[in-house]
Amino acid sequence: MESVQNALVSDEGRVAWGRLVPIGLLAALVTVVANALVYLVATTAGAMLQDVVVNGQALITLPMVVTMSVVGTVAGTVVYTLVGRFARRPVRVFRVVAAVALVLSFAGPLTIPGASAAVVATLLLMHVVAAAVIVGLLTTWQGGRSPRVREARSAKKESSRAIAK
Repeated sequence: MESVQNALVSDEGRVAWGRLVPIGLLAALVTVVANALVYLVATTAGAMLQDVVVNGQALITLPMVVTMSVVGTVAGTVVYTLVGRFARRPVRVFRVVAAVALVLSFAGPLTIPGASAAVVATLLLMHVVAAAVIVGLLTTWQGGRSPRVREARSAKKESSRAIAK
């Protein structure tokens, strides 16, 4: 068990640079689809009114949700790239940075004048969904395999070594 944990720790210290763009694009696509679904369900349920204005100029519409989902994913991928370049443990550092950014992002929905609680809750949910997708995909699938696959392969290698001795 200890060797499996050591393998996961060593995997945590790497960023697979060649996979960063494809995983970032996948994260953008999944974030857009997930947030569009949240928006459409909320709109259908009457929680997301079409007349809520953000910053006195823009309505919260599906194209705005799509655009902001892509912008958030690009920003998250850029931050992950920078953290991966400079941090010793990029996955751990990125998860902390992302959690702080998520909490700070709540200020937007919470400060929309005249927004109902349902609108605010829907926007907060979209922020959480986006963060979960972006952080999850960038940090979990960066190595090309899920943690379970890496864990199983490490355990198999260790058992092979033990048998060979």
